[in-house]
Amino acid sequence: MDSSEGHEVTTTMNMSQRDKPRAQLIRPSSGRVESIVFFVAAFLLVVSTVGYVLLKPKAEGPPPLLSWQVSSFDGLSAVDQAIHSALLPASDEIIWANNDTGTWPSIADLQDTLLPPFYEDNFWKTNGEVRWQVIMPGASKAGEAALPPPPKTNNGLASFVAPNAVYQGTLGQGTASYYGSGGSAEGQSAYLIVIGHAHSGVYWINQATLWINKDPNAPFPDILKPEGLVARGWRQIIPYNGASEVERVKGKDNG
Repeated sequence: MDSSEGHEVTTTMNMSQRDKPRAQLIRPSSGRVESIVFFVAAFLLVVSTVGYVLLKPKAEGPPPLLSWQVSSFDGLSAVDQAIHSALLPASDEIIWANNDTGTWPSIADLQDTLLPPFYEDNFWKTNGEVRWQVIMPGASKAGEAALPPPPKTNNGLASFVAPNAVYQGTLGQGTASYYGSGGSAEGQSAYLIVIGHAHSGVYWINQATLWINKDPNAPFPDILKPEGLVARGWRQIIPYNGASEVERVKGKDNG
């Protein structure tokens, strides 16, 4: 091979080496600043997340029981729980009957409709054979009609004392009550449905609360206001179900 051929080969090799791409690391001119910005942003993200978790208000669950209240879920005996389960729909039936007729149904009326726990069937016998009475505002004992309000003089003030304690205790409330006592089952209590008026918009509506007394022969309370009932040993039944009871005990976020 002559010298011209050798020069041609060398030239070709030099051209191929120049054309081969090579990787080159290009460093940013502001690399230090970008690193600082990244770490500051990450720090702020972590701090804001932790702050949100710590300051996030707890979800509200059912209100805690007061000293004069009892949970229907775990605060009642087996027989009391059975009676309470029957009284819940029964109180609604009583209110609806009053809305339709303008009068409060008697125990005989409720028995005619086969409504537990008033109807004397196997359920009634199994759960203590409780004796039920209806007591109206102003009645001195069960079954009496409500007495008329006393006449008023001197700019609307009563001219004499109300005729009895029940009338005084329910004056102005229009309260009706269904009272059950004398049950003979083990763990039996006395029971009370108190139906009063509450104002809703432009209407007066009836609302029922259920009360219990650990003495199955507890006398009918002469005052049906909550403070009077509590003073006489009655406790209001709060109708928690299983889900709301777990939420009350453990909290909404831990149910």
